[in-house]
Amino acid sequence: MSKPHPRDDADMHNMRIHRAKQLCRPVLHGGVKKFIAGFCWHDGDDEMVVYLKGSSDPVRPCEITILEQSHE
Repeated sequence: MSKPHPRDDADMHNMRIHRAKQLCRPVLHGGVKKFIAGFCWHDGDDEMVVYLKGSSDPVRPCEITILEQSHE
């Protein structure tokens, strides 16, 4: 099996961010649990821009850690 392309990893991370928003799951940013308020792609950008609740500053997806949920 071939090694995933870095773009594949980025796309998978974007999908996890989208799912965290849909399911209201916390993410980690700067060592603090936060929730995703929204995200978008601006024309010509290679990556999405993420906005976290309580802040108007945009965040790059690579600055967010997805917190895995247990399936109990």
